[in-house]
Amino acid sequence: MTKRSWWRVAFALAIVLFVVAGVLHLSLRGPRVSVVAPVRGTVTETVVSSGRVLAPAEINLGALVASSVREVHVREGDAVRVGQLLVQLDDTEALAAVQQAEAALAQAQAGRFELERLSEPAARSDLGQAEANLEEAKRDLQRSKTLFDAGFGTQAELDQAQTAHAVAKSQREAARLRLRATTEGGSQSLLSSASVAVATAQLERARAELAHTRLTSPVDGVVLARNVEPGDAVMIGSKLLLLSRTGATRLVIEPDERNLARLAVGQRALASAEAFADQRFDAVVQYIAPSVDPQRGTVEVHLGVAAPPDYLRPNMTVSVEVTIGERDDTLLLPRGAVQDLAGDAPYVWRVEAGRATRQPVEIGMRGDQRVEILDGLDEAARVILEVPASLSEGARVRTVLAEPGGSVGE
Repeated sequence: MTKRSWWRVAFALAIVLFVVAGVLHLSLRGPRVSVVAPVRGTVTETVVSSGRVLAPAEINLGALVASSVREVHVREGDAVRVGQLLVQLDDTEALAAVQQAEAALAQAQAGRFELERLSEPAARSDLGQAEANLEEAKRDLQRSKTLFDAGFGTQAELDQAQTAHAVAKSQREAARLRLRATTEGGSQSLLSSASVAVATAQLERARAELAHTRLTSPVDGVVLARNVEPGDAVMIGSKLLLLSRTGATRLVIEPDERNLARLAVGQRALASAEAFADQRFDAVVQYIAPSVDPQRGTVEVHLGVAAPPDYLRPNMTVSVEVTIGERDDTLLLPRGAVQDLAGDAPYVWRVEAGRATRQPVEIGMRGDQRVEILDGLDEAARVILEVPASLSEGARVRTVLAEPGGSVGE
């Protein structure tokens, strides 16, 4: 081997040794990892659940009489006021029934007027005449008895006087009965009053039937569904319109029962509709059901919306984020730095003197991005943010400090 060739071999060998030494050096120092220091800040813990907009009340407006539809004055989505005419049914027969009932009542009232103003005075006059006739018959009978006892009268005259007295007495009793029948509480008076009452009830019923041909809104609200068109024949009970009552807007969600202990009335929330995901609005928990759905393992929660956005509609699907806790000036770590976060024994990989050590930690509140560290770390600690799969206890690592938010700094 020439001297020149020897130098070439030596140079190549030196390069190989240099590379091997570099690799050995790096392997002894361990893999490069991003670390983050715990920082103090505010953490907000939330429960997220989907739900829907709860209509204050849904009202099915149905037909109370069988008829045909003459006019429909509203469409789906229209706002309506209480008392507003919504549907007009054909009222031809109902109007005729009212007119007939009015005539029957007038006839009954005329009969009562005749009884009170004509029949009763006539009966009272007849009674007076009958009593006068009876007094005269009494005097004639007494005179006939006196003459007969004195021997001046005959038996036939006495019998005739007695018969006349009996007839006058019976006529007086008949007059008394007629007067009693025509006065207040008498049979004719009661019958007349009953006739008026029946006619009045029939008129009220006819007017009610007529009123039922006009379907008005019982509440302030919105028309959700229109199930009828002009010309349709409807039967009693046919559902014509579906209304939603205007009132406080509420949301209903059904979070997992595991969150029940952390939910409370009065908690604040942010909600958004699927169709308007970027337009969030405030809500407040108002009601938590006292029982859990055993089939789904969920609990029903109602939230009030003080200032609902204009786009919100009954039965819209919404996403709700309920704030169940908030703490200021507490020690925080990015969620990705905590291992087994959902388990019973969460831990982190802490770096001390260039080596990775598994460190158990106690977790407090859990936010979307960061979690609260109650015990196990301090602000001087360095925690691996993204743990290599091959990392083991005591392994050497090279650290790069990440920003507090979790990004790697230069």
